[in-house]
Amino acid sequence: MRKKSLRKALLFIFAAILTLLNIAPLLWVALSSFKTRLEIFSSPPSLFPEKWQVQNYIDLINVNLPYLLNSIIVTLLSTLGVLLLSVPAAFGLTAFTFPKKRDLEMWFLSGRMMPPVAAAIPFYLTLRQVGLIDTHIGLILLYVGIGIPLAVWLITSFMRSIHPAIYEAARIDGCKWRDIFLRITIPLSSGGIATATIFITIFAWNELLLPLFLTNRFAKTFPVVLTSFQGQTEIAWELMCAGATIQVLPVIVLTFFVQKYIVSGLTLGSVK
Repeated sequence: MRKKSLRKALLFIFAAILTLLNIAPLLWVALSSFKTRLEIFSSPPSLFPEKWQVQNYIDLINVNLPYLLNSIIVTLLSTLGVLLLSVPAAFGLTAFTFPKKRDLEMWFLSGRMMPPVAAAIPFYLTLRQVGLIDTHIGLILLYVGIGIPLAVWLITSFMRSIHPAIYEAARIDGCKWRDIFLRITIPLSSGGIATATIFITIFAWNELLLPLFLTNRFAKTFPVVLTSFQGQTEIAWELMCAGATIQVLPVIVLTFFVQKYIVSGLTLGSVK
């Protein structure tokens, strides 16, 4: 019993140290966002600012609020678009039998085998041809196309856990496929839908390289703003820290509230 308690204590200490090492850079950036540039590079370094500089956030938001709103709009609409297309697709792949279904599933999965930035040049040429460079619609269409394969794969894996007898019983009772989809499948696979929503939201919110290539002014997202604080002669570290904090905070809050769905998505398929 004593060995078991000691082992738990050691594991807790190890986990606490590992957690501290992971969050220490985030805490340092968050605290530095309230400092002046001189305080950030003071020697010896100070953990807390002498005077909390809220003006850093005010200056940042006053200039870059449109780009923050761009990120919010693109993230929300991209996530909604992915769900509207991937949930019915996953239901069709699990509830029905048709020729080449396995090949279609592998085709969906193959969409995640290439990093999106590898297709940045074809994306740019295509969007330029249809006049969607530097537009919200162009980014949303790309994010939806990139997010659908992962979402279909995740949601399909959850929907497969629904026993076919449930569908058969519903059909015997006179339910149409539309009612089965809305009243049975979606509630029973809510965990998979939530998991896909989290991953797609995080991707759309944090994506940097595609907006960097495909936007200039009107549709520029907030991650691109973070690259603009480095000039030829100086770096606005206090504004960069404030922007990084704003960028990271929504993801931390989202992860905190829905961490159980993230864990279930990461461990999906580990146990049969």
